[in-house]
This record gives sequence, structure tokens and C-alpha cells, in this order.
Amino acid sequence: MILSMTGFGRGEAVIEGSTFNVEMRSVNHRYIDFSIRLPRSLANFEPGIKELIKSRVQRGYITYQLTWDREERDPSELVLNEAALRRYLELFRKMNEEFGIEGKPTVDSLSRLPDVFKTAPIAFAEEQLWKGAEQATIKALEGLLKMRESEGGALAADISGRLEAMVQHIGRAIEKAPERMKRLEESLREKVRAAYEGVLDENRLLTEITYYADKWDFSEEDVRFRTHIEAMRETLVQGGAVGRKLSFLVQELNREANTVASKANDAGIAQLMVAIKEEIEKVREQVENLE
Repeated sequence: MILSMTGFGRGEAVIEGSTFNVEMRSVNHRYIDFSIRLPRSLANFEPGIKELIKSRVQRGYITYQLTWDREERDPSELVLNEAALRRYLELFRKMNEEFGIEGKPTVDSLSRLPDVFKTAPIAFAEEQLWKGAEQATIKALEGLLKMRESEGGALAADISGRLEAMVQHIGRAIEKAPERMKRLEESLREKVRAAYEGVLDENRLLTEITYYADKWDFSEEDVRFRTHIEAMRETLVQGGAVGRKLSFLVQELNREANTVASKANDAGIAQLMVAIKEEIEKVREQVENLE
């Protein structure tokens, strides 16, 4: 399976009335890097979220945002205001000791006093909060990976088509090679004759032809070029994180194409090399988006 580094995913999880929403985007990057946005109260979850993503993603720049919505549940509860209650009891004692006022406060009388009760925020268990963040992240991650897989398949198909085009071009160049070599030999003979004013030294001529024939021959480059093509095809079939390997092979293809072009000495072969280099550049652009 080939994965693109471009993707988007969204996930939602509801835990005890709290809603966790995650949006995740990824673009191409040499390694894996993050931009994480979390509510301040959940900032300690960042290391765990990164590890969760890294368990499924090897390359790409990941933009991650988590929101925590608590509007669906009462965020507070009624509790005893102990400080206020102590102050009331202290005042009651003072009324008795300093002013002689008799009587004892009861639960009924105390509960009617202002501020004896207060509201306090409900404390959420960290395990439950992490469970919500984790579930929403996993759902968003699944969506992101699905998109990366879909785009990766399209990129792999495009690359395969361009590899086939390159094979066709290099094949036509090889077909033109014998005719080109014949023309070059004839041209070389004429130059040698002109240089020796008609007195032709066959041994000298053969030496020159052999030298230039070896210099102009690109059969070795053809073998290496086809080998790199086959290696790229096998890599696409194997799948996984293939971006770096394919990037290296693209460089090697370009190197061999440049060498053939420099040896061409033929307009038709030169045009075929230009076409190959155009395909290589398009493949390079596609490979840069693969994980």
C-alpha cells in the first residue's frame, strides 16, 4: 500500500456528556513534525497524542486541533461552603459569650443562611478525559489515513504510467543507436580522410572509430536505466514508506538520462532524452508527496 503525505481527517467522541472533536491535516515533509493545538486543561495530553499519531504515520507535517465541549452537561455541582459555615459558627459563639444570647444553631437554621452552599466545578477524571481525546484522535487518524491511501494509490498509478513511458522512450533510443553509429562512423571516415589529405591509414581509422564508438555507446546506461525502472516498479508493489527510496532512484534515472543525452550526437535520440527528463521531473514531483 502506497501512502500520500497529504490527507485530512475528523473525529468525534462523547464521554460522560463531554464532546471531543479532532481535526487533523497532513502535508509533505522530509520527516514527521507536528503543530498541536489543545485546550489548556488538556495540554499534558500532547506527548500521548504525538505517540498515537507516530504509531501510524511515518512522514509528514501534521496539523492537529482538539476541542473539548462541555456545554451538554452541568459543569458545576453544589457543595458545602466550609469557610462560610465556620465563620457563622464563630459569630454564633461570640453572640452567646459576649451578648448572652442563648440558643444553639441547627442544621435547619444554618441551611437557610446565605452562602452556606456554593457551586464548584465538577472534577473530571483524567482517565476519562484521555479516553475521549484518544477515541476522537483515532477516528480522525483513520480518516486521514484513508485519504492518504486513496491519494497514494492515484500517485502510484501515475508514476507507473510515466515509468512505462520512459521505457518506451529509451527503447526507441536503443533502436536508433545502430543507424546513428553508422552515420557517425561515415562522418568520422570523411574527417580522417580530409585530415590525411586522401591518404587513409586503415589502422589509424579503426583506432579512431573504436575510440569514438566506445565513447558514444550508451548500452551500459540503458541497462542501468532499466534496472532503476524495475527497482521503482518493485518498490511501488511492495508499498510502505517508499518516498525516500523512490527519491533516490529518481536521481539515478536522471543521472543516466543525462549521460545518454551527452552521448547522443543524434537529434532524434536527444529529443527522446528530453521527453524522458520531462517524465522524470513529473515523477520527482509525485514522489515528493509519498510517505
